[in-house]
Amino acid sequence: MQFEIFKNFVDAISTLTLEQYETLSRAMTDAQIGSDEAEESIGSVAIESEYSSNTKNSTSELETCILSHFAEQPVCPKCQGHDIGRWGFQNERQRYRCKTCKATFNAFSGTPLARLRYPEKWNDYLTGMTYSMTLRASASEYGVSLETAFRWRHHFLEVINNDQAEELKGITELDETFFRESFKGQRKDLPRPTRKRGNDPNKARKVPVLVARDREKNTVDGILENESANELCRHLNGRISIEGTVCADAHLAHEKLAEKLGFEFKELVTSAGQHVIEGIYHIQHVNAYHSNLKTWIGGVFHGVATRYLPHYLAWRRDLTASVKLNTDQLVRRIAEHWCFQLLTGT
Repeated sequence: MQFEIFKNFVDAISTLTLEQYETLSRAMTDAQIGSDEAEESIGSVAIESEYSSNTKNSTSELETCILSHFAEQPVCPKCQGHDIGRWGFQNERQRYRCKTCKATFNAFSGTPLARLRYPEKWNDYLTGMTYSMTLRASASEYGVSLETAFRWRHHFLEVINNDQAEELKGITELDETFFRESFKGQRKDLPRPTRKRGNDPNKARKVPVLVARDREKNTVDGILENESANELCRHLNGRISIEGTVCADAHLAHEKLAEKLGFEFKELVTSAGQHVIEGIYHIQHVNAYHSNLKTWIGGVFHGVATRYLPHYLAWRRDLTASVKLNTDQLVRRIAEHWCFQLLTGT
């Protein structure tokens, strides 16, 4: 209110009747109450905003998703019992107690994600994984130690390690590739004498890796103990449609695999220069996948230890799927498959 108008208003108060004065008094009281309520509301919003911010900083979408899924149907990680009761809180997480075996646990007990710290940073870290971020870059970007970045990578990948394509349909390309056996990072108890960089790599044992991939970019892969038909069947049984067609190199193991699983088999004699049959049957896509896989492992990560190779195969499957991998998809994938998987290789 302008000064002159306000001054005239004050001067006119003395001329008001009793009824007018009471009306003015009630108006001023109502205005004061409204101001107090507005101030209280603003304070409440500020407190709520601060609480939401703190909550956001202390948890992540992945942690929240897992906790909510587990609360719907808790299961004992020790005896797999379902007679479960709540058992207080620890580190702001609900704990449970099994009424059968008396074990206490939370939603992460017995899983690869147990005892991982800084859950508020998990989502950001998973975002980095969708871009194949290296360990040192991740540790620097998200403010964690190199050891923590390493543990997070392999614990997250352990969850989706066995998440293969359910079924390969249509034209499927099948082939094997080989990785040199590596003990990268291992400083003692090596099964062979250490080698200096630059030594003849051909002397190292070759680890065979199977890749079967259809034209829709669905992939099944795995490390083979040997190149027999039985070993191929162990990875592919139930995962190739009998109505589909499989293209592969001429190899006795591939022929026996086709007999065992009953799919149509197109045999390519690549050693004789036969690379395409009927214009559509070839293994060029799976060979390109092999090439890109080796470039990714050797170029981005400078090689990986053989013991961790299954994790990188799983990671590459998700990165090269028909739908581009993003953080939300990776969070959902981990949340769907996290429960009670044995921790291996980390």
